[in-house]
Amino acid sequence: MKAKLVLYFLITFLLLHFTKNAESLLVVKPYTSEAVIGERAIFNCSTSGKSDEIQWFHYPKTNPERQIIYGFNKIYDAYKAFRIEMNNSTGALNLIIPSVASPDAGKYECQDEYGRGEKSHAELIVLMTTPVCQSDTDLNKVVGENNCGIQPDKLLLSCIVQYNGNEHPVMNWKRVGGGNTDGVAMPPAVQSDRVVYNISLSGDSIVNRSSYECVASRGSSPKSSCRSGNTTIVSKSVSCQDSCQDSSNAVIALVIVFVVIPIVAGVTASLVHYFLVYRPKSKLKAEFANTVVGKKYTDAVFFVALLLLPFYLGILAILAKYLIAHLREKLQQKNTGEKTSSTKEKSPPGGDEDVAEKSAPKEPLITARESNQTTNTAVVKKQSRDNDELGARKEPSDDKLTRKIHQWKETHGKGITKGSELDKAIDKLHFDKAELKKKFHRIESEKNELYNKMQSEGKKFVFETQKLQAEKEALKSKVKELEQRLCEADTADYLERSMLVHRIAAKAHAGEKKENKENKESKENRENNAITGIAVLEKSLFISHENTAEIEVYDSATYMYVRQLSVPDMGPIGIYDMASWVKSSSSSSASSKLSCLILIGQFKESNDCSGIRRIDTNGKILKPWPSGGNAGRLSVYESNIVVCLSDKRVINEFNEDGGLIHAVRLSPSDGFNHLWHAIKVTSMHFVVSHENKVDNLHKVCVVDLKGNIMKECQDLGKASSPSTFKVPVCLLDGSMGSILVVDRENQRVILLDSSLKWQKKLLDTNYKVTKDKHQFPIRLSFDETGNRLFVAVNKFSSKVWIEGEVLIFKVK
Repeated sequence: MKAKLVLYFLITFLLLHFTKNAESLLVVKPYTSEAVIGERAIFNCSTSGKSDEIQWFHYPKTNPERQIIYGFNKIYDAYKAFRIEMNNSTGALNLIIPSVASPDAGKYECQDEYGRGEKSHAELIVLMTTPVCQSDTDLNKVVGENNCGIQPDKLLLSCIVQYNGNEHPVMNWKRVGGGNTDGVAMPPAVQSDRVVYNISLSGDSIVNRSSYECVASRGSSPKSSCRSGNTTIVSKSVSCQDSCQDSSNAVIALVIVFVVIPIVAGVTASLVHYFLVYRPKSKLKAEFANTVVGKKYTDAVFFVALLLLPFYLGILAILAKYLIAHLREKLQQKNTGEKTSSTKEKSPPGGDEDVAEKSAPKEPLITARESNQTTNTAVVKKQSRDNDELGARKEPSDDKLTRKIHQWKETHGKGITKGSELDKAIDKLHFDKAELKKKFHRIESEKNELYNKMQSEGKKFVFETQKLQAEKEALKSKVKELEQRLCEADTADYLERSMLVHRIAAKAHAGEKKENKENKESKENRENNAITGIAVLEKSLFISHENTAEIEVYDSATYMYVRQLSVPDMGPIGIYDMASWVKSSSSSSASSKLSCLILIGQFKESNDCSGIRRIDTNGKILKPWPSGGNAGRLSVYESNIVVCLSDKRVINEFNEDGGLIHAVRLSPSDGFNHLWHAIKVTSMHFVVSHENKVDNLHKVCVVDLKGNIMKECQDLGKASSPSTFKVPVCLLDGSMGSILVVDRENQRVILLDSSLKWQKKLLDTNYKVTKDKHQFPIRLSFDETGNRLFVAVNKFSSKVWIEGEVLIFKVK
């Protein structure tokens, strides 16, 4: 007996252990990071279970053994400088290194379930110094694109990083300010504790005054990057003509400075000497010239002028030589360019005739007049060949034929008389010429006929194409009109069959049971009856209200009030939402089913959190468990319960015993600010309605188990009026994958297909239907047995929901 008990407890413990491990998963895992010494590093880790069950470990580079950093709610002594950031609501327990040091390098591991569950690891690469950027070329003198034939420079930028870690850092070169680098990145050169990233740039692809940055791809601080200096491109837009003009200007300036000015000065000094010595016009000048000082002055000026004259003549000769060489080079370049252009304009060789002309002797075979005629004929032929669009064969030239005859005579005709083989050959050539002319004219006529036919066929083709295009546009507009009319007719037909057959005033029985009470109390009771949930189960309609633990029960066929059941331990706020739950029984009877109600509300022992209760139709609690957040909305998928928690932006899926199956977290960056309702449509996808408070847009989306948006709908198109949602507060899974959406503020229920495309408006709850313009739909429940749709509506008055009713529609 004791052995059986021990075995029983052992099996129970193992089942609980493995079940718990299967339910708890890491939803956020750490990733490799690069940080400079002294910087802050963060490793994120989140679990679907409790955050305090996560443990952190370190595998130092110098010591591969695992060292525990954090576990069992404490940081161990060897890592006292580290910090822990915990968030129980999201299951996050992040590791923070306030100031990274070299020994911190290595592998960091996050493991769930106190070191027994799922684990994930990441590397910390410590940059010993800030990266250093170098260049093999002076960045202020980089030759770029030019027209002077100068080869653009090749620029090599290097990024040098010293590191400590199991992996080398990954650095990327990019241009500061955005745009492509237009360079060739080379493989990194890795040493034991040093890595170099090189990029090769060409001067003709570098933007002037640009700089380049080497950034650590997994680092988040400016210290983990370096920049090159600004690159100045030389001769980026300078042409050879401008360079030559500049050199000419420099030569002219040198001539003026070293030749013109000295010559003018010498001439002036000579004139002064002449007028002072030889032609003094005044007595004073004559007396000065005859003095000793005057004679010495004039002699000195004359001597200096004679001494400097050869020097300046030599400089003038050198400059003249340079100018002559420069002009000769320019003239040679000009002649070379003309030859090249004339060579390009010449037509390519033309077969046997050109070969014969090349091989002909250099002596003139025909007269000058014949030569001119031949040249003119060739020019005319070239123009006609250029203008010929179809490239037909041209008429042979008479001059070329005559030229061939003369060549043949010179080569073979010596000593041959008339009537001999020469005359026969000439006659044969003339006959061939006539045949060629006939053939040429025939080809020309066929060409013209074909060209005219092509023109007429082309005009006909263009006309037919335009006609078909017009018919296509007309058919498109007709199809669009028919689709619009079909949609309107289908919608009208559907609305005609979605008839309001009955309406139930909530708490209508209150007046029957409390006839003795005062009218004031009865009126207050009627007004304070806003509906929070409805469910159809076992031919009964269940209705819950806010601020009460009572649930009303009506006959779903006769709509008569039957009874009232009370939910134990309910808090003052009451029930938030309600849904029916049905599961096939495992008994031998195929028709037997298990059914109950699922409630979510505020219970006394749950404090600020909402709780979930599975109860039978008599109010007995079958299974309680917490929802994981505040408030919440319910839906059922097969035998699982789906809870949409707006405050957490989380969709939790539980089994019938309250075990968490999936927790789908929705990010505010994707627009999920306020969730309204969620239903599960497949094993991998949920449909959720929500509001983005930033742009005030209301949407219906399909998300997967990771919270990724697969499809979304916010614009219903022209077929819907209005064309957007306004508080899509409730969803219901329809047939063939369709979705029913309660559009509260637009007072309607619409139908979407499986792709979230507009199908039709199912029904309205506006004044035309309910005779009350202040009633807004909030909940849905469908009775498949009678094809009836139960719609709960509340009246909004003075910022309070009051006077709830249930409208019963007969639908298709």
